[in-house]
Amino acid sequence: MKFQNPVIYIQPDWHEVLSVNGGKAWILCKYKDEPGIHGTIEKVIDSDGSSSLQISDDFIIEKLGLCFIHIKHKNSKFSTYFLKPSKSLSNLHKKSVNSLSISPNGMAVSSSSDDSFILWNTEEEIIKQNLTGHAGEVYKCRFFPSGLVVFSAGSDMRLKIWCAKTGQCPVTLVGHTMAVTDVAIVDRGRNVLSCSKDGFLKLWNCGDSSCIYNIIKLPTSINSCKLSEASAYLDLGQPNHELSEKEVNTANKVVLLGCENGSVQCIALKSHKKIFSVDFGSAVNCVCFITCDYFVVGCQDGCIHLCNMKCPRKPDLSWKESNSAVLSLLEYNSIGYFSSRADGAVEFIFIKGYPLLKISLTGADCDPVYDIATDGDHIYTCCRDSKIRCYYVKEIISELTKLEGSIG
Repeated sequence: MKFQNPVIYIQPDWHEVLSVNGGKAWILCKYKDEPGIHGTIEKVIDSDGSSSLQISDDFIIEKLGLCFIHIKHKNSKFSTYFLKPSKSLSNLHKKSVNSLSISPNGMAVSSSSDDSFILWNTEEEIIKQNLTGHAGEVYKCRFFPSGLVVFSAGSDMRLKIWCAKTGQCPVTLVGHTMAVTDVAIVDRGRNVLSCSKDGFLKLWNCGDSSCIYNIIKLPTSINSCKLSEASAYLDLGQPNHELSEKEVNTANKVVLLGCENGSVQCIALKSHKKIFSVDFGSAVNCVCFITCDYFVVGCQDGCIHLCNMKCPRKPDLSWKESNSAVLSLLEYNSIGYFSSRADGAVEFIFIKGYPLLKISLTGADCDPVYDIATDGDHIYTCCRDSKIRCYYVKEIISELTKLEGSIG
């Protein structure tokens, strides 16, 4: 099933403009490849001296909060909650921010095209460590589950493992022949995975910095890899290669690979068996699991697909609301996903039922948002404009979950 819902846009700095009397912000409702319906929201002074918001006739303000405004398009009945950033950090990096990760203990790590790679505190917003050692841009950085170790990879074809307390790098993994595009951590991190533009998916042993296996070699760049427990109905096969004692807790796990040639490959981690290969017709920039039974695919042509592991070749849902490339995906509480795009749009979509409700995280003004991270309560985004933005999403998603349940 393919949805052709409209997209409602709002002026990125709407919260600042509408905080002053006489302030006016634009809004737009647009179906893909059709002319948009334009409108405005204006803060006006009423006859009694109080202020209120007036909106164009095609739209309704459903609800206004301290950090959000909920707007509905009358004809389509489609509505969007627009959230303003609770924090916008511009003092950490000087150029485009490529990747970030948030740990449960309040630490963050982020990398930039200015070659900076830093550890910082989310509360104090103070840089704790400068992580130096990569010879080029860091494309991906992730915390281990402990929050005490950082995993990074990038243009220098190397992977590095760092101590978050000291900033030291005791482990460097060498073996890829082109830039490393994504990483995944197996359980607590004795083994890790990496994929690259060289087409290899590799399994590494962190203890001795060795490559355990080249799990697969594809004739295309691999842009994204995601790891999950396997559902019981999947035939994972049996290994036909010599097993290594360095391999730890790889049984009953599968890896999704998003590829430049438009395919998504699913590989059994223990046996290296290919479970399926599906062509989506456009370069796959990112993949993520929602649960072990469902995954989401984000493509260069702007399409997002929700697929079932039992029948992946026929997506359960497809969203084609924009031509802007999907750059990152993040599962949230197994009920939906956040996506970010090349035009700066960051949205949350529920996977259950017809998506009459959407959350849009505002602030980026047509600048690509490259990565999304969460600490559970907040969503962090990193953007080409060098800013890292933080949004408090827990309360509003809980509210919308109840609304979506009542609609269903």
